[in-house]
Amino acid sequence: MSMTIKAKGAETELNENAVCDFLIQNPDFFANRDSLLLKMNLPHQQGGTVSLIEKQVSLLRERNREIKKNLDTYIDIAKTNDSIFSKCQKLALNLIEAENADAFFAALEKSFRRDFKCTAYSLIALNDEARQFNHFTSAVSESAAREYVGALMKSKKPTLGVLRPSEQDFLFRHQSGKVKSAAVISVKRDTEQIALLGIGSDDSDYFQAGMGTLFIGFIADMLSRLLPRFINPE
Repeated sequence: MSMTIKAKGAETELNENAVCDFLIQNPDFFANRDSLLLKMNLPHQQGGTVSLIEKQVSLLRERNREIKKNLDTYIDIAKTNDSIFSKCQKLALNLIEAENADAFFAALEKSFRRDFKCTAYSLIALNDEARQFNHFTSAVSESAAREYVGALMKSKKPTLGVLRPSEQDFLFRHQSGKVKSAAVISVKRDTEQIALLGIGSDDSDYFQAGMGTLFIGFIADMLSRLLPRFINPE
């Protein structure tokens, strides 16, 4: 589309791009030109026309709604992170205060079950001497663990989402059927792998690939420092 205007007796052709460029370079062009704005109309989506001022107000309102929506999302994320941090802090204090293995593993179970609302949980320590500490914590040899969850142990990052049936059965045993999604992370001290932590949920969307792993990583780091004195007592 193009249009012509008369300037000094000659016709000058303007195209849409030229008009757009002019208005972009002169955003205050319509200042003090209220009568012009009121004469200019834009097609309305539902029929009829609206003035440029009405259109601008409408766009600003829509932009404000989008900003508010994004802000609400950020606030919800912040509240969730704050809640998770408080639970991690509570767990850390309870683990530090544990005076024996029974109290240590009971604190873990209570936190995962009551505070984090997990459906299933599993802590498998790698130790030459097989042992069952409680119904969710055990010790097995590294070779036995690699036979079933070798891929999870090799992963440098936490595994989130749906597990293979054999992996899930090994980790969660009789609770395996309830687990729809899980988070699994290696517990390491320096380069030494000392355990594997698994947390399961009956919600298929609770753990998904691409989710943040800051807090589960913190729990694993904490276990790497506290767990050895309870699985290898001197």
